Amino acid sequence: MTPTFHPTRWTLVLRARGAGEEAKMALSELCAAYYEPVVAFLRREGRDDDAARDLAHTFFEGLLTGGVGAPEPGRGRFRSYLLGALKHFLANRRAEERAAKRGGGAEHLPLASETDTSPGIPVPGTLDDTLVFDREWALTLIGRALAALEAENGAKAGWFATLRPWLDGGAQQSQAEAARALGMSETAVKVAIHRLRERFRELVRAEVAATVDDPSEVSGELRHLIAAAGRW
Repeated sequence: MTPTFHPTRWTLVLRARGAGEEAKMALSELCAAYYEPVVAFLRREGRDDDAARDLAHTFFEGLLTGGVGAPEPGRGRFRSYLLGALKHFLANRRAEERAAKRGGGAEHLPLASETDTSPGIPVPGTLDDTLVFDREWALTLIGRALAALEAENGAKAGWFATLRPWLDGGAQQSQAEAARALGMSETAVKVAIHRLRERFRELVRAEVAATVDDPSEVSGELRHLIAAAGRW
């Protein structure tokens, strides 16, 4: 079965330096997929939802128009790149606002790579801001994997809806009760849940693979996101 994302989506963007129609389309799809973590980060700074979404649109428009520039080989994670670009965008907006108040022009600050978790120039914020971003990233990724799995089982919508709680931790009934509701044996339900979990893990890994530059980084990125989600 084909996952929602091709596993080399971010790699394609990096290798093409963000240029070319295929790379632009790949970047656009990544930005659309990970829109919500950006909105959550902007809300964290005190904006209401509408203001955060308006600013997120402005940010993504600029990113899609300007591309990713010339990222260094091995830059790695799209998550880290996007957070760094967002901090850079906000720093420039603050500089422009200060310059406007003084009546002068604003100097746009260059985006420089630093660490995986805090790329770019230092800007006001806390560790919690980054954790919020990473948590929303993890939840978005999980949601995309669940949506892909649901689509794969579209012909069995009722069956999937009954068993889905064992994937997202929302089970309110026993497996025996689910078996009775589905007209299946409890053993068959256990096997079905096991297979769904296996496929769900594959789809989660495929989503992670779409956002890293090197397949060897998938496991580390997955561990980081699980930890980020687990701290809240």
